[in-house]
Amino acid sequence: MIRVRCTVKRGKITHLDVSGHSGSADRGEDLICAGVSTVMFGLCNALDEIAGIETIRVDQNLIAVDIPEPDQVADTIMRTGLIQLKTVQEQYSQFMKIQLTEE
Repeated sequence: MIRVRCTVKRGKITHLDVSGHSGSADRGEDLICAGVSTVMFGLCNALDEIAGIETIRVDQNLIAVDIPEPDQVADTIMRTGLIQLKTVQEQYSQFMKIQLTEE
């Protein structure tokens, strides 16, 4: 199962992380995992290149972004990524769960 955790504070996304494996196919052949990875790496690259955000962590089986005080540009990038992840979840909800937390 792919797990996405998103935290919203004062109307802006301050945390987004993705972990796990969908289990829909063998590792290296899983198109759901490939799609989610593509969304997350694109989001991370956009945050770095456009917004100058470097609080990105990529570990084995985890991609995490923390932005304690996001500006409008960073929040727009994060929201765009979340919309893309929700689109994947709509098609493959048995392999992916998104948890939204508002603080």
